[in-house]
Amino acid sequence: MSEPFEPEIMVLYCGHTLAGGDRPPEVMKHASGFKARFIMMPCSSKIEPGHLVKLIEQGMDRVTVVACPEANCQFLVGSNRAEGRVRYARILLDEAGMGAERVGIVRKDGLSVADLIGIAEYGAKMVGRLGPSPMKATTKVRDHVEEIPCKR
Repeated sequence: MSEPFEPEIMVLYCGHTLAGGDRPPEVMKHASGFKARFIMMPCSSKIEPGHLVKLIEQGMDRVTVVACPEANCQFLVGSNRAEGRVRYARILLDEAGMGAERVGIVRKDGLSVADLIGIAEYGAKMVGRLGPSPMKATTKVRDHVEEIPCKR
C-alpha cells in the first residue's frame, strides 16, 4: 500500500508583504497534511523562471511567489517582473507535462504569518488534485544510481 500524499509547498515571499515584524517559521508541518517552507526574498523580482522550475524538479509539489500589489511595490516594477517570470515558468512546466498549476503568484501586502500559512494551505489543496511532483520519482531513482568509472 502506498503512503498518503503529503504535499511539499514552498512559499517565496517579498519581505515587504508582511505586516509588522513577524516572520513565519522556515519549515513547518501543518495539521491538515502538508509540509511548507517559507523563504523571504528582498524583492519578488529576484526570482527567475529557472529557479521556479528547479524547485519543482528538486521535489517541491508547488511553489507560490508572494509579491506586492502593483501600486505598492517599493521597487516600482518588481512585482510586475515577478508575475511575468511566474507566467513563463508556468508555460515551461505545462510544455513539460508537469502541470502549470505547480507554480503560482499572489499579490498582496499587509499579510500576517497566518495569511502566509493560508496561502501554503491553498497551494496544498490545488496540488492535491495533481498528485506528487512527477520529479519525485526521478529524484529517488537518481539517488540510487551507481556511478560507473570511465576508462581512458
